[in-house]
Amino acid sequence: MKKLILSAFAMSLILLTREGVAQSRPIEDFRELHVEDVLGLETDEFLDADKEILPALSGHQNFTPRDLHQKKDWNVEEKEAVIDSRPAKGQTFSIIPWDTQDPEDWLNIDKWLTERAFKDKTPLWKLRLREFSQNEHVGKILQCRGRCHIYRGENKTGVQHLSGIHEGDELKTEKDTVAWVFLMDGTLLRIGPQSSVGFLEINWSKNQVLHLVRLNQGHLFWHARDSKEYPMDFGPETDQFSLPLLVREANQSHFERKIFQSQSDQERSAEIIKLEETAATAQIQLLNEFKKKNNAVSFPESKFLVVSPSGSLIGKSVSFDYFYYPGGKSYFKKRYASEGGELSLQLRGYTNSDLNLINDESWFEIANNGKSYSKVEKVTGELEITELLTRRIKTIELSQEMWFEKYSQPVFKNLDSAQSLATIHGYKLWSEELEKRFQFLVEYTRRMETTNLRSIENLFLKTEDLGGNGRREISDSHYQASLKAYLFNLKARYTSKWVQVREMNDLQYYVWILRHGKN
Repeated sequence: MKKLILSAFAMSLILLTREGVAQSRPIEDFRELHVEDVLGLETDEFLDADKEILPALSGHQNFTPRDLHQKKDWNVEEKEAVIDSRPAKGQTFSIIPWDTQDPEDWLNIDKWLTERAFKDKTPLWKLRLREFSQNEHVGKILQCRGRCHIYRGENKTGVQHLSGIHEGDELKTEKDTVAWVFLMDGTLLRIGPQSSVGFLEINWSKNQVLHLVRLNQGHLFWHARDSKEYPMDFGPETDQFSLPLLVREANQSHFERKIFQSQSDQERSAEIIKLEETAATAQIQLLNEFKKKNNAVSFPESKFLVVSPSGSLIGKSVSFDYFYYPGGKSYFKKRYASEGGELSLQLRGYTNSDLNLINDESWFEIANNGKSYSKVEKVTGELEITELLTRRIKTIELSQEMWFEKYSQPVFKNLDSAQSLATIHGYKLWSEELEKRFQFLVEYTRRMETTNLRSIENLFLKTEDLGGNGRREISDSHYQASLKAYLFNLKARYTSKWVQVREMNDLQYYVWILRHGKN
């Protein structure tokens, strides 16, 4: 009797020990599980390798990794297995949403039966689920001067230099805040103060990349990468509010330091007396060298669809400004286009599918109801100053070329392989279906935004009946801080406080960048 009790006690200790070990294993360990672990089999560590317990399986088996159903001695045919793919970059091996899993839903037998019935009718359900749950990487924050926030679902977080942006993210800037965003195809976006932009889709094919972006409110400057050589323009940079950048090698002060360290005292004095722009010359030369080198790389054509409730801007290889404020008029201007670049406007209306080709580099006004547009006859100061802010941005364009080589080109090199593009960069490779997707989005967004615009107008009418007024119109709020920084820089351009940056060592310069390049 005592032996039975002791044996039972010993067995319970073994079971408890095994259970404790199993429960203490983190979820991430399941990524490296062996076949025996997946099948729930155990091997005796005291047995020889040829005496291990081997599975004898037959019939329909649901294995996830492909190598689990390719062993001849398992007697499992591939056509009877549920196929899954290798996780794309950013995905886990497990497709269960552990972070949002509800225990009650997890144990709900009715829900399980419903899901099981659907899965049995859909052999490729795992592939579809992986594709649906993958939010692809759209771009990175180049600079945020002020306070920028990303809204990802119900979560809100502050962002800074190098913060990633994914599909479905909404970037919002507060008062006196400017954000520069680098998109993965090399396009730059400048998002003005009190603005909101949603990054809805990025889709790649071998020859094309498509962006779907929504301007919820505020100002957006879309700056497509320009392959043309940058002119030797020594005028002061206009977006001083965003400088210096945390890309240290792109700032003009970086070139000033290099030149200062290589000069003699006599050469330094002569340069100061003559007010020579040797640093600006070196910066522009490097920018053009990057352009020449990047132009030699084969890269896909970039298309965009920028929508707002009042109108959609559609095109490729073009830069433009776009204003939208709820309840008010919208404004846009085609700034310039590269070779083959074009810009079209789509207005609102359930049956209005026409595209209006924009050839003039002039300001246009879209009516409140989104059904008509016209050229602005008398350009206001708010619109003129908007153009000034992005007229000369050589430091930002140099950063654009540097990041184009660092972040964009590796994606371009993998566009011939769907598997490499998915596992290395986390993107799905589209075929000729991408053009069909583009046409669908053009039609779908027009109808949806027509409904949104009517709903917004009805809301304003009800608010006005109650004595309120929530309509917004363009004002000077989007350029006040930037214009102030530009004018201050003109005054302080040759002061001793600015010139002393040239004399800093690497550590001092790094601290200076951190101090002045951030908020």
